[in-house]
Parts: sequence; C-alpha cells; structure tokens
Amino acid sequence: MNLDLNRITEKLEQNSFIKKFIKELSEALDNFKNKDEFKGQELDDIKLNPDDDLKFYRKKWDFLENYFNLELSDLKKPEVFIVTDKYENDYEYHRYKVTQYKNHKECKYIAFEKELPENVKLGDVVRKVNGRYIYDEQATKYVNDSIRKIKQDIINSNKNTN
Repeated sequence: MNLDLNRITEKLEQNSFIKKFIKELSEALDNFKNKDEFKGQELDDIKLNPDDDLKFYRKKWDFLENYFNLELSDLKKPEVFIVTDKYENDYEYHRYKVTQYKNHKECKYIAFEKELPENVKLGDVVRKVNGRYIYDEQATKYVNDSIRKIKQDIINSNKNTN
C-alpha cells in the first residue's frame, strides 16, 4: 500500500476546518504549557513588580468597568455586583462590601451576610433579586478567568521581552 503522505498533508492544509482545528489546538497547548511553567505556584500568588502591578490594575479596572456597563445596561437582568471585601472583626453585623464599576467610579455598597448566598467568597459575582443576592456562577467564572488572563498576559509579555 502506497501512502502518499505529501499528498495527504497537502489536502489537509487546504481544508479550512483542519486549519482552524490545528490553530485552536496550538493555542490550547500554548496555554497548557504556560500553566505548567507556574507549577507549585498559583497565578494569584505571583507578585508583580510595581510597573506591572499598575498596568494590571488599569487593565483590570477597564475590564470591570466595561463588563459592568454592559451588564447594567440590560434592564431585563437583575442588578450585578462583585463581592470585594469583608469587614474584619464584624461579629455583630457580618457585613461585606459589594461593588459595581460604573461612570468611572468604584461604587461600594454594604451587604449583610444574611442577604448573601451561603459560602460567598471574595471575587464572586452576585445579582440582587428581591432584596437578596443570588450567586451567578457563569458570571463569576467569566470575570475571574478574564482577570487571571489579564495577569497571565502581563507575565507572559515580560517573559517575551526578557
């Protein structure tokens, strides 16, 4: 049996589905490789130098402001917040800070633990429905993944310039 590999390769290269698949596979492998480089160290634990930290803060702010502008403009959706802080030593009221980014401002509000979903964590996205906050799993994953990607991109850009 004669396997004309050059001809097969040529046909595969002409197929747009195969090209797209190879490109996506290559990107996925690159991402996997980048994650391997930080084995034993969580991305959140990596400290940035002051210049990169400022760059990260600005890009994170821009992302959050754009995200909240989009979410808050859809009046059909419940109002969205991100849990940003917990009051320390607040044994009486059990208060958290929930935040929105709008009109170039960080708008912080107080939310009581009894209004929030059980086991809420900092960084969770919640929506306010009838005076109570409901955990939005999909939005939390999207926001946290996007913020991690911003940090990862800054770290990767430093590796490429070194």
